[in-house]
Amino acid sequence: MLEAVRKLCSRLAGEVKLRQGSRVLKLVRPILLSLFLLVLSVDVHAQLKAEPASLDLGQRRQEQVVKAEVKLTNTGSSALEITGVIADCSCTVATPEKRSLAPGESTAMMIAVETRAYQGTLRRNVRVTTSTGELVVPVVLSVSLYKSWQLAPAVIVIPPSLRGRETSLSVALRYTGSGKVTLGKITCTPTWLEVLPVGGEGGMFTLKLLKRADVPAGNHTVKVELETSDLEEPKLVFSAFVPVTSALRIMPNPAILPTVKVGQSTVREIVVHGWTAAGEPRMELSLGQVKALARDGDKLRYEISVTPIASGPLTQLLRIYDGEKLEAEIPVIVRAEPVDRNK
Repeated sequence: MLEAVRKLCSRLAGEVKLRQGSRVLKLVRPILLSLFLLVLSVDVHAQLKAEPASLDLGQRRQEQVVKAEVKLTNTGSSALEITGVIADCSCTVATPEKRSLAPGESTAMMIAVETRAYQGTLRRNVRVTTSTGELVVPVVLSVSLYKSWQLAPAVIVIPPSLRGRETSLSVALRYTGSGKVTLGKITCTPTWLEVLPVGGEGGMFTLKLLKRADVPAGNHTVKVELETSDLEEPKLVFSAFVPVTSALRIMPNPAILPTVKVGQSTVREIVVHGWTAAGEPRMELSLGQVKALARDGDKLRYEISVTPIASGPLTQLLRIYDGEKLEAEIPVIVRAEPVDRNK
């Protein structure tokens, strides 16, 4: 195609020379310019080719470095320089063996991907910049906690719910190894979830995660341990995040206290809305004090006081209890500046 375009340009140029004084020159000139630009674009984009054009690295476990090689070939008619190679994430690095390629010459480029603590499908792009343009090599892989098992979704978050109400989430568990497997005992720590396995045909299981009604308010993490008949992985361990909200509304949330010097006290007032119990709530703040100010029906006012002992930010949780039941918790944040010893 490229050679045909060049021949057409030469023929049109010859006709223009024969008819310099005619209207043909005005008509053909923009056509020549367009064809010339087309020739340039074909040269630019056809010069560097990757084989394979994309990489599928399959299923991999966390905390591994996965490597694969692609061949870069200069398919153009002139030499080129590889001026840069960059990926869209620091977890991915690509290194070509050669930077200068003559026409028809090839070089190997090693691509390494760190799976880190990722979960699920990972997509990365490696961009190779040359003196004639840019080439993108897409990379895809599936990162799992396990060698022969896959969880979907990869990150398990139970739908947020009010304290005192049950809620559930279905999770797909797939066995990708050979042979048949079965599931055994399932343990949850703390015991705020109940996990019910269903199915198993073709290595496909459904796990129904049921949040109990008596789970206290707060953002919790439940450790799930599941025994299997798989000899390579007899126990699967994963975490489920369980957010439980309260009917209470605390303002402000989070409670950000004014910045002070180390050793000085800082205070902030908060208001608790929706407290219907006859008695007062029990406030718990490990590095500070909470003082009751007033109550008006279901609205309670409190003063939070914190005295930082070290410079920098300090974040802790204020927990609100009805007896022994946790009703709500909010972050309390204060920043302390060092004391100026020169004063």
